[in-house]
Amino acid sequence: MKSTNIQWQRISGIVAVQGSITLAWVIYSLYLPNLLVQLGFSKSLAGIILIIEHALEALIEPICGGFSDRSFQLLGTREPLIKVGVVLAATFFIILPWIGFLIAPVTVWRWSLPLIAVFWASAMAIFRSPVIALLRLATPEPKLPLAASCLTLVQQLIGAFRFTAYNFILSMGPLFAFALGSFVLLGATAFLRQVTPPIAPQNVSQSLPRIPFRIVALVVGVGIAIGWSLRFLMAGLSIYFGQSASSGLLGFSLLLAIFAVPAGHFAVYVGNTPLVLGGMMLTAILLKLILSASSIFTLVIGLILMAFAFSTVLNGIVPFVLELVPEKRAGLGLGIYFGAFGGAISFFDLFFKGLNDLNLQTSFGAISLIVAGLFVAISLRVKDRRR
Repeated sequence: MKSTNIQWQRISGIVAVQGSITLAWVIYSLYLPNLLVQLGFSKSLAGIILIIEHALEALIEPICGGFSDRSFQLLGTREPLIKVGVVLAATFFIILPWIGFLIAPVTVWRWSLPLIAVFWASAMAIFRSPVIALLRLATPEPKLPLAASCLTLVQQLIGAFRFTAYNFILSMGPLFAFALGSFVLLGATAFLRQVTPPIAPQNVSQSLPRIPFRIVALVVGVGIAIGWSLRFLMAGLSIYFGQSASSGLLGFSLLLAIFAVPAGHFAVYVGNTPLVLGGMMLTAILLKLILSASSIFTLVIGLILMAFAFSTVLNGIVPFVLELVPEKRAGLGLGIYFGAFGGAISFFDLFFKGLNDLNLQTSFGAISLIVAGLFVAISLRVKDRRR
């Protein structure tokens, strides 16, 4: 019989791994351009590498999420894929900065840096969906938004480091910073393993249920729309804040972190999917209204409201996917979502490169959120038919 309470010890392990993932990406994004320049490459190559990484993520996430479902059914644990992904990621992460120190810029071996960078990002994609899928094991469905709010909280707090601790992280030096990221990831994974022991396998002879195509289409559509809306939102705010972009984005990230847990509690009370839908619509409206703010007071109130609304979206997307797909396909469902999200990020510049106008950024951001909301609204009808 399933517990009706959140198993906070297990949640803490999942949150620890999520925090280590975010920290690793912060370190990576800050150092990669400098490492490339050190070996004679252009900084612009970093953008190309990220496009390739996100494109591979779109393929790796669903595959590994699906394999983790099979592992959970047969062994009662998702640990095998998590362990493989973490060990590979930690190893590649430590190797990356050493390439810049040991290889001369004039040799062909310098190309090992972008290659290892792609290998690292691919390894990171192996274990994210299996780890997040453990929320199903630790949380009853009605309380998933509250558990997911802890992920949003740590992700936004650590992600804010790129605005507040930029010089501090660079002052560490790449060897120490990358080693720190690797050891934090290994430590967080060891803690997750400690608090999430295997359970008894059940119905190992049965085939795993298939996810209906209409559900796959909805998850993919939401993943792409959320990926694009996030890019438009942050880019629009960056343009709006101008020279104070770092401070403004820091403040917005902190607001998202502050509102994460209250928004999670609210979602448990009113229902996750309706709140996600409302949050998308309200964020879209406020994103446009903020442009016409006539005073600092109005602007601040608008940003606070938008941060709360968008927190409900960030909190609710993972529970939305977990509620939509069969329970035994949690890993595959999340893999499809994260893959679609990564694919959207990868091909964003292909469709919207050079779109630097504030009105266009916010308009496309609002449209993306409305489209995401339409997919969520359709999902409500799908759920009703399944009852």
